[in-house]
Amino acid sequence: MAGLLAAFFCASAQSQTYKSFPGESADQRTIEIQKRVDELFAAGEFKRALFIYEKELAPRGDKYAQYMVGYMHLKGQSVPQDKVTALAWYRLAAERGNEVLEQARDELAESMTQAEINASNRIFLGLLQKIGDTRLIMALIQRDMNTLKGRTGTHIQGSNVGGRVVIVRPSGRIEDPNFYRNLRLRLEARLNYLETKVEISDIELESDDNEIRMFEKQVKSELAELEIP
Repeated sequence: MAGLLAAFFCASAQSQTYKSFPGESADQRTIEIQKRVDELFAAGEFKRALFIYEKELAPRGDKYAQYMVGYMHLKGQSVPQDKVTALAWYRLAAERGNEVLEQARDELAESMTQAEINASNRIFLGLLQKIGDTRLIMALIQRDMNTLKGRTGTHIQGSNVGGRVVIVRPSGRIEDPNFYRNLRLRLEARLNYLETKVEISDIELESDDNEIRMFEKQVKSELAELEIP
């Protein structure tokens, strides 16, 4: 299973290939970190690899990294062997419905007692509330909203930019005229994800759902007032 996952993620540029998930594409720095940590793991430097997978990549929504944290707990690589914690991370890694990750999750769960699964549920809920996809998307939405609410600039037309109308920011940076429109479209896709996402957890707290719905309502109200075309 580990070899199958490694091949899958290598072929699909690791964790950023979920077309239905409106997250953020990996930048060059993240890609370099992903490559480096895989080299560390292959070299048996498990302590350093685990730190990067868990602290650097997993909080960014890197599903391969989240799987690897679980895998290292399962195998006892730099940490005590622990199926309970491993399953929690496997569940987090599988929340976007990837079949390979779901298979790893299900196979591990089948080997565990109900008491172990119950204990894993509690760890999983904590992970979900801190670095699950819903929290990740909410943070990205808030960042997009802050950008939209802080927009200022002068629209000009000049031959130095090919005759196109551009926006000159106070910083002097020139942006494409569709910058804010594209940002709004991306933001709306993220809001839609929150609205239509089917939770994979049967232990979601009602208070969490209420918080998410209130957040959606507030963002939609603020977005309507901004009048971005």
